[in-house]
Amino acid sequence: MSSSLLQKLVERYELAERAGREGVWDWYLRTGRVYYSPRWRSVLGLSEDDVSESLAFWLDRVVPEDLIWLQATLEEETTATPLSGKPFQIEYRIRDGQSLIRWMVCRGVTVAGEDGRPTRIVGSQADITERVTAEQRLRQSEERYALAARGANDGLWDWRLDTGEVYYSPRWKEMLGHLDSEIGNRVSDWLSRVASEDLPGLEAAIEMHLKRERSHLEHEFRICHADGSERWFLVRGVAIYGFDSFPIRMAGSMTDITGRKKAELRLQFNAFHDGLTGLPNRALLLDRVGQSLDRQKRWGGRHFAVLLLDLDRFKSINDSMGASMGDLVLTTSAARLLRVRRTGDTLARLSADEFGILIEEIDDLPEALVIAHRFADAVARPFKMDNRDVVLTASIGVAFSTTGYEKPDDMLRDASLAMVRAKANGRARVEVFDSRLREHAMEQMRIESELRAAFEQGQLCLFYQPIVDMATRRIAGFEALMRWRHPERGLVPPIHFIPLAEETGLIVPFGRWALLEATQQIAAWQKRFPRPHPLFMSVNVSSPQFRDDTLLTAVLQSLKETGIPPSSLKLEITESVVMQNPEHCTDIMNALRNMDVRLSIDDFGTGYSSLSYLYKLPADTLKIDKSFVSLIRNGGENTAIVQVIASLASVLHMDVVAEGVEHEEEAAFLRRVSCKYGQGYLFARPAPADQIEALLVNEATGSSA
Repeated sequence: MSSSLLQKLVERYELAERAGREGVWDWYLRTGRVYYSPRWRSVLGLSEDDVSESLAFWLDRVVPEDLIWLQATLEEETTATPLSGKPFQIEYRIRDGQSLIRWMVCRGVTVAGEDGRPTRIVGSQADITERVTAEQRLRQSEERYALAARGANDGLWDWRLDTGEVYYSPRWKEMLGHLDSEIGNRVSDWLSRVASEDLPGLEAAIEMHLKRERSHLEHEFRICHADGSERWFLVRGVAIYGFDSFPIRMAGSMTDITGRKKAELRLQFNAFHDGLTGLPNRALLLDRVGQSLDRQKRWGGRHFAVLLLDLDRFKSINDSMGASMGDLVLTTSAARLLRVRRTGDTLARLSADEFGILIEEIDDLPEALVIAHRFADAVARPFKMDNRDVVLTASIGVAFSTTGYEKPDDMLRDASLAMVRAKANGRARVEVFDSRLREHAMEQMRIESELRAAFEQGQLCLFYQPIVDMATRRIAGFEALMRWRHPERGLVPPIHFIPLAEETGLIVPFGRWALLEATQQIAAWQKRFPRPHPLFMSVNVSSPQFRDDTLLTAVLQSLKETGIPPSSLKLEITESVVMQNPEHCTDIMNALRNMDVRLSIDDFGTGYSSLSYLYKLPADTLKIDKSFVSLIRNGGENTAIVQVIASLASVLHMDVVAEGVEHEEEAAFLRRVSCKYGQGYLFARPAPADQIEALLVNEATGSSA
């Protein structure tokens, strides 16, 4: 044979080996050397430097249990006389370059020399790990289901995914009330009998298992019995995958759970549903969130979310229109939410105006937000009540499953924290929980505890800011402003604790204390600095205070203890508080005016007041919010707003107080539009009583402040 022809043959062999899946080995018996081809090495993940030309290098990697059979096979080939000339084949396990166990099939043939004795054994080996693994799984599954068929009373099924044929056991058909000959061997013979409402869920469960999103199939569904009734069944199954990782077969069992399911449904509905709306209650929602958490821990799969939806200002509707109307709003809202709820999701009523929603099987957070806004839009459609439209909005908090929850209560708690932030940011919003919210909640709890201690330990104090007569620039009265002298953080401004005090109800005892403290102080100043028109004191009244039944009693007690003229006490109520419940506010304000106490509408123009209600309110003063005063220097329509408020007050025979006056230009304009009083840094900052008293002394003696 010529050298060129030999070279071509060698090249063809090397190319053929690279294109194939088998590696070649060649054992020279007389020298003991073994040739391992590049493909043989690559199958095991070995480099050329890792390999020696000894037989021991190969055999030392073979699993001991299989080594004896491989050695026996090779020895038989080297000692056989005469040689049979037939190829041999053996399957065994070997450790690869990463010490992982792999299954190999080894094929070979013995080559004889001129004397007829064996001189070489030449062969190949290929990796069959995937095939052996699939076969083992198949054998195990067959054994399991054979045992299940003998030991259980369930119906068995076996679905060949490649052909579409399904084996249904006689018991499987009997449970559906059919003879063996009445049901075929296609999957449609099963799925066509499933209740239409349950079919998507069953198909999704099967698909998720086949895609390995769930480790096994386990699903409850209803199916039509031969007698026309519906029966509940539990199906369990597992798929077998081929060497290419595609499912080739799925088999399992089916159990009739109708009796148990009916009993469960009766108990669950009675124990886990809301009596008014018929929706699941908190306990059932938490149970289903717990199931979702368990599924995700065990099998992974797609994400889920919990929404907490709170109807904004529902209490105002319930208080003003009555409980029956409130119930109508709740049942109507529940029906609307149900209409937009997806199949498989859970809508629950948690409290008077709170709904919880479990959103299952979603891909990411944006999908949860889209669904949340859909619920918000459903609530926002007008209600027709007493021949008028009532519009509600909803604040929604979202907790997403990727946060890593262990308990369902934690997930609902975090959704609630996000909902509270939605309300704090203006209502009618969707907010998503993050860890900072929990930290903020813990901080709020700490501050609340410190606030309670602050009240008991006398850490609260009042600062006073003068209110001046714009014409004379003399002090006419004061506004009492609460401060907190924290032992570690120093003076804490009201913005950092008043909202929490209102939320927790602490503002009511705080307010009673502030009212008495402020009236005692103005009584002392009226006595020391007498005037034809006594100095007055403005005290802020929060929404919880205004709703508190003890407000009138507290005012009477303060007036009685201090002896000040009632007309020198002015209670400031924000515009938004008044408009939450105008009828109730009017009754309380009339009772205060009957005592000759003065009333001021604070932050006027920033809310949503109705002029018809404003006209009816027994108020004496409008306070122009500082946000409008600060725009005066910009001119144009900004000044027109202030002028309109001043004119409105004049028409209603009310005084006007402008807040936040900081520049002479603002003061000059306010005087031109007949604004009677001003308050702001231009005149004096809020200060403790001793510093304010110094201002009064300077004013009385004619000294400059």
